[in-house]
Amino acid sequence: MPKLIIVGSGITGLITALKYSGDVIILERNKIVANNSKASLWSIIPPLCSNHREDCEKGMRFYEEICEKYGIYCKKTHILRVSSKKIGGKIVDRKEIRGFEPQLNIEEAEFFENGLFVEGDELFSILGTEFNIKSNSEVTDILVQDNEIKSLLTSKGEVKGEFYIFATGYLTPKLFSKLGIEVNLFKGHLIITKKTSLNGILIVNDRIAVEGKNLYLNGDSKQNSSMTIDYDEISKTINEIGRVLKIDTTSLEIRVGFRSVSKDREPIVKKIYSNAILITGYRFGFALAPVLAEKAIQMIKYGH
Repeated sequence: MPKLIIVGSGITGLITALKYSGDVIILERNKIVANNSKASLWSIIPPLCSNHREDCEKGMRFYEEICEKYGIYCKKTHILRVSSKKIGGKIVDRKEIRGFEPQLNIEEAEFFENGLFVEGDELFSILGTEFNIKSNSEVTDILVQDNEIKSLLTSKGEVKGEFYIFATGYLTPKLFSKLGIEVNLFKGHLIITKKTSLNGILIVNDRIAVEGKNLYLNGDSKQNSSMTIDYDEISKTINEIGRVLKIDTTSLEIRVGFRSVSKDREPIVKKIYSNAILITGYRFGFALAPVLAEKAIQMIKYGH
């Protein structure tokens, strides 16, 4: 019997397995990665992390180490933010902006020194080969006795472990609403198009652009559980970023993903049974995954 069962093969599940470094099985439901973590922008932007800025910076350091270890493309880079609502960055003018981003047509922007981009598809491809992942294993029931999980029933049969960590993302309401755990599903889109020459991370109002192997655009987030593409949001993202950066729209890939966001928008790392932890609830899940995973593992090891 494995020591740890992780339910969820998105970034939080994979990072938890990596940090646990023990006997672990990961249960993956159909398309869960494509619907969530792979629809992320794969960037950490500390100025947007609010009271979790320090944790986001810890996340940056963790991903830098992982990228170096596995040869995954990532870059630590500057952030330029264009918005009428300032959040404390250094104000830079057109001349300074052109020094960082020669192709941008911006009169003024906020400048921040530290952001991080990770090539997400590479990250998932490599980490996905590191662990025992049981694909097409949707959890259909959780068998509990005396506040302890005895086993999980899945679409591929019964699974037993000593401990369980649920990194279930948008499936959290389906599995745990009966426990009074309230999260809302927020839908967003990742737009992938041809590379331009963007060096850093660009924020225009609430829309974000960053470049790796491709140009990635993101930023919309609305409470919605439909898998259909919202083309109004796609147009808004392209138009906002397109005001200052030329975007090739001849060939676009669009991914739809969901975030399970708690009522107070704070991350949830909670013991739900005596041998089970739930990790969910934070809209910048990629940024905080290393920190939340570590907290869950410590709760298993030390019981608090």
